[in-house]
Amino acid sequence: MATDYAKLGLKAGLEIHRQLDTKTKLFCNCPAKIRDDRPDVVVQRKLRASAGEAGKIDPAAAYEQQRDRHFVYGGYNDSVCAIELDEEPVHDMNPEALKTGLQVALLLKTRPVYGAIVMRKTVIDGSNTSGFQRTTLIARNGFIELLSGKVRISSVCLEEDSAKIVERSDSCNVYNLSRLGIPLVEIATEADITGPEQLREVAEYIGMILRSTGKVKRGLGTIRQDVNVSIKGGNRVEIKGAQDLRLLQKLVEYEALRQKNLLELVRELKNAEVSEKITDVSSIFTGSNSKMIKATLAKNGAVKAIKLKNFRGLVGREIQPDRRLGTELSDYAKAFGKVSGIIHSDELPGFGITQEEVGKINAALGCGDSDAFALVAAERSRAEKALNAVIARAKQAKKGVPKEVRKSNANGTTTFLRPMSGSARMYPETDVKIMRPTAEGIKLPQLITEKAAGYESIGVGRDLAHTLVKTGAEQFFEELTEQFSRINASFLAETLVSFGKEMERRGLDHTGINDGHLKEVFSALNESRIAKESVMDALADVAAGQSLNLERYRTMTDAELDKTLRKLVDENPGMPLKALTGKAMGKLRGKAAGKKVVDSLKKLQKNR
Repeated sequence: MATDYAKLGLKAGLEIHRQLDTKTKLFCNCPAKIRDDRPDVVVQRKLRASAGEAGKIDPAAAYEQQRDRHFVYGGYNDSVCAIELDEEPVHDMNPEALKTGLQVALLLKTRPVYGAIVMRKTVIDGSNTSGFQRTTLIARNGFIELLSGKVRISSVCLEEDSAKIVERSDSCNVYNLSRLGIPLVEIATEADITGPEQLREVAEYIGMILRSTGKVKRGLGTIRQDVNVSIKGGNRVEIKGAQDLRLLQKLVEYEALRQKNLLELVRELKNAEVSEKITDVSSIFTGSNSKMIKATLAKNGAVKAIKLKNFRGLVGREIQPDRRLGTELSDYAKAFGKVSGIIHSDELPGFGITQEEVGKINAALGCGDSDAFALVAAERSRAEKALNAVIARAKQAKKGVPKEVRKSNANGTTTFLRPMSGSARMYPETDVKIMRPTAEGIKLPQLITEKAAGYESIGVGRDLAHTLVKTGAEQFFEELTEQFSRINASFLAETLVSFGKEMERRGLDHTGINDGHLKEVFSALNESRIAKESVMDALADVAAGQSLNLERYRTMTDAELDKTLRKLVDENPGMPLKALTGKAMGKLRGKAAGKKVVDSLKKLQKNR
């Protein structure tokens, strides 16, 4: 049964962050190029939250500080400078980035602001050495008109990208500084989106606008999309980190479902109570068969528990596919207490914990038949922090949907990431002068949707051209058609738009296939070293985790093909050409071009 999102009162807004393809970074002359090789310089830092102009500390910054981590940064002598290390004031903004940002702003019908002030946005998760990200509002109050309706554009900003995460742990994050400072354009819509399909349409259209400039980077990691979702009676939840359009749609569906189920739980938790008393129940598990608990106690850890009055059967209630209220409680325990999670009574006996031990825990906590409990096995202070976080989240469950930031998972579900940021996180950057963005002299590029109409002249059908543009592959397509002129343009287009689905149909992960792999395969096809029938098979090898081995798909020489076909004709005298062709193609698939096989068979039959 289809969900009635209008009845749910769904509202969604989209934030799109896209890297700009400029020569240098936003506030220095270092090359805007991401590197993965061994760094020349390594520095270590700790960051702390500080009060903003209003005298308050941002909740998200306070959360990050309590996690008590240090950060390690790797840099390069020729592509990272003192600005990325926060040892030198920033320079003036990159004019190339500003020009592209204004092109995007005008295409979205927004109005440039009178004065653009670079702002510092507090970020102390380590992703910026300075403890803040620089962002600049350049235009606002625009709109886009789509088949599904009008969606307002609230702002267009330019900001610096964060450092690239290399490794995470409870005590330390390791970052690569080559990405820090690469220009990003950020586009934010109002909460005018009323359904998952409309969200996808908006994302596709804005993506097309960005690509029309010809100045945005492409490939995995160059675009990040955040979505804000709420339903009637719920709360605004920001979901971070979606890159795939299909995932965006699923995120909205599942978040609407999560909020709906959380609101339904409020009624069932009317008589529920959350005890703030944390009880040490370690003695119950002396001689326990639970491997996790035995390992914790062996390290002088503890097992601590809380009572959840009238929560029985509700902690295990599913609120998203394979995620329960207990999962939400566990997310908080992991985030605030740095533990592996919680165990709750709705999933016991299990995990090596017996029914007898469950009974003893119930007795120790004073749990009745309608009560539940949650326990944590960890180092003593961590167990306390984790259960205090569980207590706070369980209390929120009685009120409804907490306002928070969540991380997108690969299946469209989400996990708690951090508290929602407040207004205290922004303050002006004093090292950069105020600018006056102007539309004067800004030339607007032709929209890709208009440009795609010209693809028909090189043999690409209208529907295929439309699909090519929707998938964002048109820039790469144009590069390929110029480089590999002997390949039919329609075949290039069809391969680009379909290879992902074909890999999924084969049960393979297409994300392992990059532009380099595609170019290598098309180069072999262009030089007739492989047949087009082998293209998907060669790509499937890469998707399966193997190296690209085009020799495996090498086409037959003319002599080899002639010998094979002669033998086939001799073995099947009188067989009609159509049947003979089918037999030949079954035997020679990928070893010779289909047209060449047919032409050779016609010639051989004619000369018999």
